Amino acid sequence: MSNNNTRSASTSISRRTLLKRGIAGAFVISSPWMTTSARAAGQLTVVLNQGLLAKLWIDELNPRFEKETGAKLNIQQSVTGAMLAMLKTQKDNPPDLMQFSEAGVFQARDQGLLKQYKTSSIPNWKFLRKEFNMADDYSAGMIDAMNTIFYNTNVIKTEPTSWAELWNVSNKGKIAIPPATWNNGIRMIVTASQVATGLPLDKAQYDFQSGIKHLANLKKNGAVVYNDAPQALQMMQSGQVPLVPFYVAFAAGLVAKGAPIAPAVNLKEGKHGEIVGLNMPVNAKNVELAQAYVNLSLEKEFQSKIDSILRARCGHIDVVTSPDTLKLIGDPANTTYADWAFLSKNRPKITEMWNEVFG
Repeated sequence: MSNNNTRSASTSISRRTLLKRGIAGAFVISSPWMTTSARAAGQLTVVLNQGLLAKLWIDELNPRFEKETGAKLNIQQSVTGAMLAMLKTQKDNPPDLMQFSEAGVFQARDQGLLKQYKTSSIPNWKFLRKEFNMADDYSAGMIDAMNTIFYNTNVIKTEPTSWAELWNVSNKGKIAIPPATWNNGIRMIVTASQVATGLPLDKAQYDFQSGIKHLANLKKNGAVVYNDAPQALQMMQSGQVPLVPFYVAFAAGLVAKGAPIAPAVNLKEGKHGEIVGLNMPVNAKNVELAQAYVNLSLEKEFQSKIDSILRARCGHIDVVTSPDTLKLIGDPANTTYADWAFLSKNRPKITEMWNEVFG
C-alpha cells in the first residue's frame, strides 16, 4: 500500500443497542476481561489505514466498540510510511493502535517502537491464522490486501498467467507499475528479480539488484509509473494503460459494478500477499482498551465482513473464503509473502536504486 498522501478524520458514531434495554453492566457481560479502570480511560486513539479499510472499521466496528465500552474513539487515517514516522516522532505520546502492513511491522519492532501483545488478554487471538500473527505477537493481522496484475478486458483478451508477460514486446506501452514508495512497488522489484533469475521468491527476493536491472528493461518496454490509486484505476478502466499491478481489495468494488477490469488470479511467480494488522506502539497509554479493540476486530462476525465487503482474505481461521471472493483472489496457495524484515531494512537502498531508473 501507498506510503504517501496522509489524511485524518475523527468519528463518534452511534449504533442501535446490542443488548436489551435495562441490562446493567453490558460491557462487563460481553467482555469480562475489561477492568473498570480501562473503561474509565475515556478515549482510545486509533490510526486506521486510509480508505476502504478505515471505512469498514468506522462503519462496522467502531459503533459497537463505543457502545460496549462507553469509551470514545479518536480515529485518524494514514498510510504505513507516515505511521512509521509518527511512531518515531511521537514515541513518548503515541496513538494507542495503528493499522499498517507487514512492510512496516518488522522495522517498527526492530526499532523498539512496538509493544508485543499479551495474547492471553485477547480471547479471539486463538482464532488468528498462523500467517496473520506477524513478528511473533507484535501485530494482529486482519486482512491480506493482495496485489496482482489487473487487466482491461476490452483490450487484453487473455488473462495473464505470469508476471513475465509484462516484458513481452506485444505489451509495449500497455503497462503502469507502482512506485517504490508503495509496498507493491517493492514487491514489483522482487518479482522482476524472480523473472530475471528464474528463482523462486524465497531466493530471488534477496537479489533486488537483478530486479532493478530487469525493471529497467520494463521501462524500455514503455512502462510508466502511476502516482496514486485514482490514477491507477482510471488507467485500467479506460484501457489507456490496460495492464496495472494493483490491490484487489481496492478495486473489487469497481469489478462488482461492471467495470471492464479483472485480476489475474493464478500467476506463475505467485501473487503478492500483504497482510495489514493492528499494532500497538510501545508507549501506548490505554492498553486494555486497545486489547478490547483488537479482540472485537478479531471476532468472526466482523472478520467475515472483510470477505463480503472488501473481497479479501481475513485473519480469522474459521471464516471460509467465499466463492465470490475466490473469483477475485484465486487460490490462496498462489499468494506469496515476502521477507519484509529484510526488505524493510534494505528499503532505502532499494528505493535509491529504483529512483536511478525511474526518478
